Amino acid sequence: MITSFAPAQPTDLLAWLKGRFIPRWVERTCRPGLRGYVEELHATEQWQPLPNEHTTMVTGRLVYSFSMAYRFDKAPETLCGAEHGLAFLLDSCRLSAGHFAHRVGSDGRVVDPRGNLYDLAFVLLALGGYSAATGKTNVLAVADEIAARLDSDWLDPLGGYREPAGAELLRLQYPQMHVFEAFQMLAAVDPDGGWLGRAERIVDLAARLVDEHGAIDEWFGPRWDAVEPERRQREIGHHFEWAWLLFVYATKTGATRAAHLAWRLFEFGLKAAGVPATGPDRTIPNSIDAWGNLTSACRPLWPTVELAKASLAAATLNEKPDHWTLAMQSLAVVLSQIDQNSNYWANEIDSNSLSPHHPLPIRTLYHILPSLILFANSNDPGRSHSSILRPF
Repeated sequence: MITSFAPAQPTDLLAWLKGRFIPRWVERTCRPGLRGYVEELHATEQWQPLPNEHTTMVTGRLVYSFSMAYRFDKAPETLCGAEHGLAFLLDSCRLSAGHFAHRVGSDGRVVDPRGNLYDLAFVLLALGGYSAATGKTNVLAVADEIAARLDSDWLDPLGGYREPAGAELLRLQYPQMHVFEAFQMLAAVDPDGGWLGRAERIVDLAARLVDEHGAIDEWFGPRWDAVEPERRQREIGHHFEWAWLLFVYATKTGATRAAHLAWRLFEFGLKAAGVPATGPDRTIPNSIDAWGNLTSACRPLWPTVELAKASLAAATLNEKPDHWTLAMQSLAVVLSQIDQNSNYWANEIDSNSLSPHHPLPIRTLYHILPSLILFANSNDPGRSHSSILRPF
């Protein structure tokens, strides 16, 4: 197995998360005197923060991640970590009702005001996650403002939501996926807010975009039409993310169509990544072309995290031993890439060697932290309020 550390896997995942992993990452990302979060660490200079601007997308990701962590550990310091980013999100990234910037300087000055659908998805997820963790509903008014803008300015009769740049450009599917995630999060804390109806429209879109093999492209034409095979790109990790979210939606709503779609995406992802029945022995590849050929030697960590999460959902649904094995082996690979002493992770490797000197993007915590919490909860029946199929 390829690793960048000599990890000792925690014997008690729950205790390690509470005692070491969560508090360390709250401390590292919330620096005294710094508004907003640290978003990237330098891998060759004692993991010092890189002097970057702040993005609405990463801020939203970390507010959500630390909110879910607070729901898990109930530590005041973890709540402070979530509220540190939430204040920056609402005070500096928010421009007006329903409008958020794309990028903001560390001094709070707006660098790029053109927030996109991807940004808004993580703002919504942050607001829903914080409300779920704290019981505070005042932030939901901001979510309603965004929803009003989405439903009026950005709603697309062709499916999903438009980007502000207009429909003449190529369209990305994964912002729609994260909007779907946020809608489900918000439906849990605001059942009468119309969020599940919005989520259903995304299911309608996904059912059109997934092909007969269970594959979904990254890019589509302006009318959600498939582009030429030579221009297509697919990410295996997104197949597992879609699968998990659709499993969750099907569990809540009883929608068999969503469940069937989830299984198709899940099975395609396993085949495309070449995952054996016994599970992966290292992090899986991610980027492939229309014919299933790898387009990059890089193996980022996050797709294996999403494989683990989707596999645990599949195992919980059908209780098949091979899916349990797949979930546990995938989790083992993820943990093998995290130094259990320092809690840094190998964010990316290539097929032959490590890439230890790349900066460490903190946005990956959005994949790692909630997923590990869901695995820890799966071993503790008393924490069923946040299970792999009912996480929100």
